[in-house]
Amino acid sequence: MGLTALDRLEILDLVARYNLTTDSKDVDGYMDCWAEDVLFESPFGTFRTREKMRAFEAHHVETGAMGKRHLSLNVAIQEEDEAALVTSDLVVLEVAEAPHVVATGRYDRSRVIRTPGGWRFAHRRLELDGGFERYLAERGTAARPE
Repeated sequence: MGLTALDRLEILDLVARYNLTTDSKDVDGYMDCWAEDVLFESPFGTFRTREKMRAFEAHHVETGAMGKRHLSLNVAIQEEDEAALVTSDLVVLEVAEAPHVVATGRYDRSRVIRTPGGWRFAHRRLELDGGFERYLAERGTAARPE
């Protein structure tokens, strides 16, 4: 297949849109970043259907993501058959209060596929760094939504 420069730019745009839609509480835009068949694994739960992903994101943007800015850094794209694997570091900033880092982690080897609508995530696995649990404990909140 061979990833073209345009493919790589479209994948980078997908990674950015993923974060921007969460930050702007755009659940429809967030869901547009996903293929029809989805798998999302995270400290917040594992979601295997679009319906469960939508419910998670709607809850996430109304609670945990409010006043936060999500940034992807060190984005690496690796070709894999008819897909690509994307690894990126995640930094979450508090921006509604005094700015500070809330969480860091990594999306490790996210699988993106080409669809008629462009590149979309099929599988993502988020691994948060240990400091996030301490951050939540200090505020008396749990990592998993109720």
